[in-house]
Amino acid sequence: MRRFPLAMILAAVLPAARSAAQEQLPLSLIDCYRLDRLLVSPADEPAGFFDDENLLVYAAAGEGEQPIWWLEDLSSGQRTEFASAFRSAFEGLPGVRSESVVEHFAEEDAFRWTADHSAFVTNFGNDLFYCTRDGDLRRLTHDPELEVGEDISPDGSMVAFVRGQDLYLVDVDGGEVRRLTEGGDEELLYGRLDWVYQEEVYGRGNFKGFWWSPDSTRLALLRLDESPVREFTLVSDTPVRPTVEVTNYPKAGDPNPVATLGIVDALGGEVDWIDLPALELIDTLIVWVNWHPSGGEVFFQVTDRAQTWMQMIAADLDEALARVVFEERSDCWFEPKSEPVWIKDGEEFLWVSERDGFAHLYRYRNDGAMVGRLTEGEFDVEDLLAVDEADGQVLFLSDHGNFTQRNLFRVSLAGGEPERITSVDGWHDVTIAPGNESFLDRHSQLIAPEDWTVRSVRDGSEIRRLRSAREIPFDRLGVQPPEWVQIPAEDGFVMEGYILRPEGFDPAKKAPVLCHHYAGPHAPKALDRWRSRDFLWHVRQARKGYVVFVVDPRSASGKGRRSACAAWRQLGRTELSDMEDAVDWLVAQGGIDEERIGLWGWSYGGYQTLFNLVNSRRWGLGVAVNPVTDWRFYDTIYTERYMGLPQENAAGYAGSSVLESAENLEGELLLVHATMDDNVHMQNSMSFVHALQMAQKQFQFLPYPRVRHGIGDIRQQVHLFTAIENFLDERFDGGAAR
Repeated sequence: MRRFPLAMILAAVLPAARSAAQEQLPLSLIDCYRLDRLLVSPADEPAGFFDDENLLVYAAAGEGEQPIWWLEDLSSGQRTEFASAFRSAFEGLPGVRSESVVEHFAEEDAFRWTADHSAFVTNFGNDLFYCTRDGDLRRLTHDPELEVGEDISPDGSMVAFVRGQDLYLVDVDGGEVRRLTEGGDEELLYGRLDWVYQEEVYGRGNFKGFWWSPDSTRLALLRLDESPVREFTLVSDTPVRPTVEVTNYPKAGDPNPVATLGIVDALGGEVDWIDLPALELIDTLIVWVNWHPSGGEVFFQVTDRAQTWMQMIAADLDEALARVVFEERSDCWFEPKSEPVWIKDGEEFLWVSERDGFAHLYRYRNDGAMVGRLTEGEFDVEDLLAVDEADGQVLFLSDHGNFTQRNLFRVSLAGGEPERITSVDGWHDVTIAPGNESFLDRHSQLIAPEDWTVRSVRDGSEIRRLRSAREIPFDRLGVQPPEWVQIPAEDGFVMEGYILRPEGFDPAKKAPVLCHHYAGPHAPKALDRWRSRDFLWHVRQARKGYVVFVVDPRSASGKGRRSACAAWRQLGRTELSDMEDAVDWLVAQGGIDEERIGLWGWSYGGYQTLFNLVNSRRWGLGVAVNPVTDWRFYDTIYTERYMGLPQENAAGYAGSSVLESAENLEGELLLVHATMDDNVHMQNSMSFVHALQMAQKQFQFLPYPRVRHGIGDIRQQVHLFTAIENFLDERFDGGAAR
């Protein structure tokens, strides 16, 4: 692949300014999708570390090229072709076109590598294949039924997968496929998660519900009984007889799937279902399953349905006994943060807990006795990355020192004051090398896309630069660089935010304002990280003359569970109060037209937009994209964590519903919803449409057919943002100050 230096690219698209009066650069709506690519040097993003000396790099296919895996030396950058022989092996399969092979392997996640990267398994043409780096190809399955969730055992000798909602296993040498469970169907899932468990517990897109033991002899698996769960139906507009999608989707207050954890031998036999007699009458959730390094116990977390307490439970497989290791209770909710990270050969483990209002590291013995805490203070440990027992240190990401940033820190296993390793301000996504001596740093800022470097864990110094990035040329775009601000709420809580102003902002005039937010618990928007399209679109609005104001209320601030708990059982209320205080503060700074303040948000941000418009007069218009309108319409696990059950908090649900207050809408509204949204169902917006019509309230409604919650089709996205711009400009004089 031919490469050009960053300076050459930027010279073509961002010529250096010769004078302050030089013509501005264009910033079309399409530019908001592509400018970030023009601000970085061309580079192939590493998939991760192969070992301590090499990165594993995937070079996507260019025109007339095939995708290639490379080993790239950390110090020199020299590349060696890696695992290319498999292409010829797959192209040699009967009836297979070479184009289909290239297309299949154009995605990194087509591969499931063994721990030593000597071989991989892939699902090709709905069957599983095992292939070594030198092209030794073995077909493992040959069945028309869908096979999903394939995972290689730790010793690399077997592959487990789910077929027809049952768990299966096959040796990588081939041979008979072994069925490990019986009776799986759409109402009984073995080793496979349903919609609500993947969305709200184990992570969006992760449907895998089984875990190999460290010695590869057994598997832990979840069984989900879906029979109590009610279905939700989505109807497409195409074809002539529309496609109907039916999904098990428990809404707040509905029955959840019944979860049971079991253990099965890799050689087959009966599944041993773990008995929890003390909890058998309680509606519980099973979260974060984790094996003890010995393979003799499986650790897992159980919470009550409303997620106000958690028990860490260890099941001894030989004794068929389950014990409570420890328990945590919350003054609002318990949110799973991590699984145990084992040290001292399994005698102890590290654990991230929010018990004091912030997420911190604690050290436990295997029997549940706390050894001590490693971190303390008003900051969150956001991700425990690695433990270096030889050096006695833990590596983790944290907002310590600045809530809008994330940096890499180390702390002693004995506890103490964390030491910051990354020195450049902004947002760091970090991957630690296997030997804990170096790390891959993907660093960005609000005003610049990601640069990639390999750095030393010892002092954060740069070993090699993989990609460089340049800041947005605000002076060429007619916009002032963002101003970071801290805004006091009425009770003294400090909100984080930033402001974008047009280059010629005149405080003696009155400019219109566009507020943006998400507002949901633990989901800040005012972060010093690259936001690509969204940020560039806001720059485009500031260029027109709008003052763009991004601020996080306390529930969304990321300042620990202590702050987020303010929203408990009354979503929308505290957020509104904080956002009113923020707007009042902004107006007091001068140059703001109080009659022309708008806001927009997506998902929870769409909900908060509607809530503000029907409960306040601070905003004259709003744009709500795919909003919740009544929390009884959303799923059990997310909603009940923050609101409790409707049966126990009827007043809270009524007070948080915008349906109940639709008649109070006074501002202008553009309501947007994707018709095939399987997350926040279009039922939400249609119910609000009806409530507004019954109240004789005028509004604009824009549905987007055939797309999900993110409105993934770029043509429809461009249409959407064009519609939002037109809606704003028609009402706010195109952004002109008065």
